[in-house]
Amino acid sequence: MTDETTETTEATEASAEWWPELGPKWEQTTAPLPGTLTIDVHSHVMVPASAELALPHFEPEMDPRGMHSTEETTRYNRDLRATQVDKFTSPQTRLADMDLQGVDIQVLAIAPPQYFYWLDDELGPKAASIQNDHIAGIVADHPDRFIGVANVPMDHPEAAAAELTRVNRDLGFNGVEINADVNGEDLDDRRFDPVWERAEELEMAVILHPHGFTHGQRMGDYYLVNVICMPLASTLAVSRMILGGVWERFPDLKMIVVHGGGYLPYYYARTDHAYRHRPELRKHIDRLPSEYLHRLYFDTAVFEPGMIEYLVREYGADHVLMGTDYPFDMGPTDPLAFIAEARLTTTERELIVGGNAARLLGYEPS
Repeated sequence: MTDETTETTEATEASAEWWPELGPKWEQTTAPLPGTLTIDVHSHVMVPASAELALPHFEPEMDPRGMHSTEETTRYNRDLRATQVDKFTSPQTRLADMDLQGVDIQVLAIAPPQYFYWLDDELGPKAASIQNDHIAGIVADHPDRFIGVANVPMDHPEAAAAELTRVNRDLGFNGVEINADVNGEDLDDRRFDPVWERAEELEMAVILHPHGFTHGQRMGDYYLVNVICMPLASTLAVSRMILGGVWERFPDLKMIVVHGGGYLPYYYARTDHAYRHRPELRKHIDRLPSEYLHRLYFDTAVFEPGMIEYLVREYGADHVLMGTDYPFDMGPTDPLAFIAEARLTTTERELIVGGNAARLLGYEPS
């Protein structure tokens, strides 16, 4: 055995020993309960029936995050997910964790690996409807604990718009989750206008949640495919939507951008500067790009309390919502304790932990 092989084997064995200790743990919150409704706007479910339909048609290049992950990351994710199946699929397991967290209600959205945008115009709508009906069933069984949001076949915009109508009318959904791109195509493309038009018409909130980054060739090491690529994907998507005039065409489109909005909310000044001095940014909008940012909403999966304070200061407490990314490991497991570290007024905190989500998603306690 060569020295290189020995080192690789030892590293693999060490990783296998230590990674379970670093996995997420849900324990009793250390924060006092706020006494008002708490809503986690950012959580994920998986629907095995839709996966059974879709996966025979899957090719590796359809998942850029997987394509650019190292063997270590792929193995870690696979082993971790094997321990979390019930958290993605069992409402009872999920409810027990919510009780520990002090979360009254979770917003249920599909896990990004199950967007399945690469399915054809027959299977794509079918997979989405299976997912949405499944989520609706969970909500029907626990209407005081869950809110459902839809997945739609974005590569088929007319079918996606039709599914928005169906889930809003028949299932009572007031939100939809989308990826930051559609098979590598950017969201400012006009062919997606039917989706924005229908979401605006139905007053449905759009939750923008990326699934990695399409060009992550340099991001494989150090788990950068998630650490950098997820907020980068949102930053690019929102930048293109703003500069492409999406909110000029659909000014009442409501969008929640998870992971604190990506990088753009904290570094918008560079884009504003370019708008003032470069013609390329002025083709579709007639005001500073940052003005459109103030129409958006951001969650608290940012890991640093000062960033919550910044979002509140810059965009208003009514534009910030509690989010955990449950049950993935890239989110806070004690969200109330994390938010409690931010310097906020009681009113601001109550809006963030639940009031804003209830308003945006049209939730009224029974």
